[in-house]
Amino acid sequence: MSKMKCDVIIPVYNAPDWTKLCVYALIKNTPIEYINKIYLMNDNSNQQTFNTLHNLKDKYGDCIEIITNEENLGFVKNCNKALKLSTAETALLLNSDCLVSKNTIPKLIRHMEKDSKIGLICPVASNAANLTYPIFEGFSYSEMDALLERKFSGKTFDACTIVGNCLMISKSCLDTVGLLDEIYGTGYGEETDYQFKAMEKGFHAKVAIDTYVFHKAEASFGVSKAKEERIKKNRDIFFGRWGAQYNQLAKEYAKNDPIKYIDNNLTNDDRKINVDSLIYLPVIVQNAGGCHVVVDLVNYLSINNISANILYDENIDYAEAMLFNPISVDKINDLNCKQMITTIWNSTFKAKWYADKKHVPLISFVQGYEVYFENGNEYGSVLLSYKLADYIFTISSYLHDKMKTIFDIDSTVIQNGVNYDVLFNKNNQNSAKRITMFMRGNPMKGDYLLLDLLYILNSKYTDIVINLVYINHKIVFPNLEENGNKINLIKGPISRMAMSEIMNNTDIYVDTSVNEGFGLLALEALCAGAVPIVSNSFGVNEYIKNGENGILINEVNDVNKYYEKISVLMSDNELFMNLKKSHHETAIQFDYDLVVDKICDYFSEEKAVQEKIKLSEYETDLLNDITKKLMIQPSNSLFKRFAFSIAKKTPQGLKNKMKKVVGALYNMYDHS
Repeated sequence: MSKMKCDVIIPVYNAPDWTKLCVYALIKNTPIEYINKIYLMNDNSNQQTFNTLHNLKDKYGDCIEIITNEENLGFVKNCNKALKLSTAETALLLNSDCLVSKNTIPKLIRHMEKDSKIGLICPVASNAANLTYPIFEGFSYSEMDALLERKFSGKTFDACTIVGNCLMISKSCLDTVGLLDEIYGTGYGEETDYQFKAMEKGFHAKVAIDTYVFHKAEASFGVSKAKEERIKKNRDIFFGRWGAQYNQLAKEYAKNDPIKYIDNNLTNDDRKINVDSLIYLPVIVQNAGGCHVVVDLVNYLSINNISANILYDENIDYAEAMLFNPISVDKINDLNCKQMITTIWNSTFKAKWYADKKHVPLISFVQGYEVYFENGNEYGSVLLSYKLADYIFTISSYLHDKMKTIFDIDSTVIQNGVNYDVLFNKNNQNSAKRITMFMRGNPMKGDYLLLDLLYILNSKYTDIVINLVYINHKIVFPNLEENGNKINLIKGPISRMAMSEIMNNTDIYVDTSVNEGFGLLALEALCAGAVPIVSNSFGVNEYIKNGENGILINEVNDVNKYYEKISVLMSDNELFMNLKKSHHETAIQFDYDLVVDKICDYFSEEKAVQEKIKLSEYETDLLNDITKKLMIQPSNSLFKRFAFSIAKKTPQGLKNKMKKVVGALYNMYDHS
């Protein structure tokens, strides 16, 4: 066992969702004996980030120390503040949007133990300037790490410019060279400046090509003109100091480039897609809640070093974290997998086709009572899709019981979860004034009731805030007279962090859906400190106890019932506060970090193809008909993709002039 320990320094400025993932990956992938302290350096971030950091501290305990700056110091000063506190044999500077892989820290430490002259060392990353090595299609970032470790274990290269997103510095180097130069302000170039100072003192700066991390980049600061100007200024400072030395080193580096070395020494077999769990998600798109659940699932499996990926037909501007490179259906014949997972009933038939070709079991991931979808128009087809699966897992006991009672089909329950660390806050608001509703563009979600409610609330009150998020851009809202209320009509789709921020500033969340397999939005609202007033739509009973932590409306189509309960809460502060008392107890039970452990266990099990339920003559004919349609899909799909890509890439100004044409192209694409 190594005697060397590491202080991990994570400078934080907003981006709480990435900070949460960063810490989660660090804890999951680092043996505890290697960690001395994790310093979360809060550089005067927003309230939501402050809450997240303290939730992480509560979860992980004494290994985490939060240092909060009362004013924004900027990246370099913030790092130096932590480096002064570091007492361990090594310190790791880790960006909050950088996720370590299994044993990243032990591997970097072992390189330092082998060569005491190494003062600085960094891994290869998915996004890291001259040390960028993109994630292969069909791989996760953790699989990239496993590949590099298998091929290049123990191998390092001299760095031309060390990269600071995940940078280990030895204590002896830190003591000799000192701190980062604060002339570089909010960052860029400071780590390379430090590298050249260290090399002048006799230390080596290395790249470990057996270690790979995920780095998103720009999570805190984004890209702006101000940043471009800062980069230029810092480059001028750096080259004014080290230009000659850098140019000489760059010539040597070009002869021995670690990225070229990796690329030249990986074979086609190394790049071949071998995935244990292949999840068929026809469309990866921002405005679909079920899509987010699937991507989250694969992200967390990736962090936990479990092989899984998504097979897709279309990837439409998905804006959230993806720690893997999903697979186009074009690659289906060239990959290996151990099991196929289908994500919605109408994807089951094609997934079944793929599973049969690969001779692997088919698992159906059921997120809603799908026989009710489309007003029951596809009832028989949905039931057939359930019968085709070898295994089924669902997100709620409601779905399990419904399928068992009606169809005698069994399933495994793995309940949905929330991003507790980002969402939970103590929310001491002692009266209700802020109401949030979400129109999801689906008749089953009761959008028409929310429009009624918007109109009624605006006419009855004069000093409230109403947030109405809507997806359907064609909707015509009622003419609302100015009545002293603040009405925020928020056009979606919006990012999950934007939705989280809205929830954190909500007192009452209203949901009028008539059918929810689980109802994740209401649980997220509860976790964020809002009192949910929701229709008694089945799945919400997993976590809402009527009159204890929320209010259930049995008369789901009666808008007056929702209004009555809102009025009671807004006039009875004691009731409002009482309903929030058990929110923490409820939320912590559905923390996704706990849920994912069950998911990891489920996906790690070896599953076999089972003997199928016998189909009726009608179902056999239906299956044959659907299969025939699938067989002619590729040529049809190719035309749709071509049309859709034109529509998607057309500049907005031209779109406005060509609405009918672009709209027609867009509508050729099947969004179901």
